Amino acid sequence: MAEATSTEYIELKRSVDLLELGMFITRLDCPWEETDFVVPGFQINSLDELHTLKETCDHVFVRASKQKWHIEQSADDDRHNASHEKIVYINKSPVEHELKHAHSAYKDACSQTGMILDSIRLSGELDIRKVNQIVNDCVDSVLRNDSALIWLTQIRNNNNYTAEHSLRVCIYAIALGRELGFKELELQNIGICGLLHDVGKVKIPSELLMKQDALSLEESKMLQQHTTYGKKLLISKQGIYPGAVDVAYCHHERLDGSGYPRGITAERIPYYAKIIAVIDSYDSMISDTPYSQGITTLDACRHIYQYKNSLYDKDILGHFIHFIGIYAPGSLVEMNTGEVGIIIEANNDKGIKPRILLILGSDKIKKNKRIIDLKKGNVTLTNNVYSIKKSLSNGAYGINIEDHIDSITAKL
Repeated sequence: MAEATSTEYIELKRSVDLLELGMFITRLDCPWEETDFVVPGFQINSLDELHTLKETCDHVFVRASKQKWHIEQSADDDRHNASHEKIVYINKSPVEHELKHAHSAYKDACSQTGMILDSIRLSGELDIRKVNQIVNDCVDSVLRNDSALIWLTQIRNNNNYTAEHSLRVCIYAIALGRELGFKELELQNIGICGLLHDVGKVKIPSELLMKQDALSLEESKMLQQHTTYGKKLLISKQGIYPGAVDVAYCHHERLDGSGYPRGITAERIPYYAKIIAVIDSYDSMISDTPYSQGITTLDACRHIYQYKNSLYDKDILGHFIHFIGIYAPGSLVEMNTGEVGIIIEANNDKGIKPRILLILGSDKIKKNKRIIDLKKGNVTLTNNVYSIKKSLSNGAYGINIEDHIDSITAKL
């Protein structure tokens, strides 16, 4: 008969941001009687308990078996090295091919995202299956080619701003995750975070979301409640990726503590929330909203970069600008000749010599469309080398980029 062995336990100090379901809490960094927990010492059995701990404490003490702790300690170096291993992806399909494939899928995803949010608004039900399907399709497309869906995000219908914005943030997040070397499961997770980051806005009155005048202080505070609403909505749902709760709650927090709802600083903000913070701000800046006109993609990058390490994580921001390029796919530019074109893809590491579909002549009148490649040094009719004069806002000169997809995919 095997001799029974007793398990020896030790107490470990843990940041609340490192807690997981199933951990046993032995002590807090504050008196128990000042918290909502009934008795000292308990196992974390729900997301609600997990987030209450994050709101109440900076760190806690957890119980762990001594044997398991030694195993974890010996594996620390391996985990540290693995966390810094980046997966380097290569495009499997040309942008023209993926653009043709993804166009109808993107429009369908916009519609499905709107229906998901409407369902939550009307019945409180979140269709996890639909959420996963939308995100899976986006991940597959971004892995085939990282420019096609980014190109399509420049199509702005504004029929349902929150739904379209949520899908765009999802796509940008997946593409940035690819740039950061995330594994496919991580791409799925960050995509879910992006798609659901503004889910709390279903609880905000539509007249407030659509208001064209400046918001009053009271109205601003009401709008800021969408982060708390989002957390409460997602905590109550079974089967949702837990990190999506953190992102819905924390994507307006800023590194210097100037954000909301809690005003926490860099070390307390979850990593995925830092990613969505950059993307959410960028997409909001380049979008026309009821209260502001969108700026160019280049100006948005310049504006956000001013706040590296004060509002936004510098490393995340650097990777975002690297993958989006100085001139983002699908954005409009004016050439040194006065002609106007649409960026097809960045085409090089710095994104300063992209492929471009020329659609307007120097007189800003429609011309015979043609594709030029700045990397190849294509020249004008007067034998001058083409260069980009300036970036243009979405919709400049009445251009709807969706009307020009066939010109890019025509040769397929």
